[in-house]
Amino acid sequence: MRYLVHRIARCIAATIAGRKPATLMNISNDNGGLLDAWDRYREDIFIGSEIDYYELKRTAKNVIVLFFDQNRLNELLRNESVKKFLFECGYESDSIDHALSMLKQRYATGRCPPEIGIFLGIPLKDVKGFMGLNSLQNTKCGMWRVYGDPSASEKRMNEYRRARNLITRRLFSGEDPVNLIRAGGFGFFE
Repeated sequence: MRYLVHRIARCIAATIAGRKPATLMNISNDNGGLLDAWDRYREDIFIGSEIDYYELKRTAKNVIVLFFDQNRLNELLRNESVKKFLFECGYESDSIDHALSMLKQRYATGRCPPEIGIFLGIPLKDVKGFMGLNSLQNTKCGMWRVYGDPSASEKRMNEYRRARNLITRRLFSGEDPVNLIRAGGFGFFE
């Protein structure tokens, strides 16, 4: 279990630190039986945490899990421009349950739905640019493709990197990854 929780904490560090609404992770048995450990311990890991999870797609070999901060994702889904965009993509409600159900349905088609970028904290202009829904040019590639002025996107990428580096340092200093997950964003950037 410890290896699984350590991997999850490193992967979702920016979400744990309260900087990113959600993070996507592929869990399989290819890397030391993580899928088996996930099936056995997933509920225990998140007891008392603001971080929750939702399985978007499962096969015999792996599971695609969206880890999310309930408060940040709820706030994001209620943002007027995000609501409008998601409505145009076929999302009929701004509830987390509805949004996750729609993502799961879209994943069932065999490919990752491009609007997932919104859930992952990618700026709306970049998600729309990637989908070809605005006239902005691709100006940079980093953690995602950036369209138009890169300054706000770069700032967000740097926040995510900083959060990941902070959580990684805390993990390697011996801090319990379960405690980090359960603590949420409290005190990470003080």
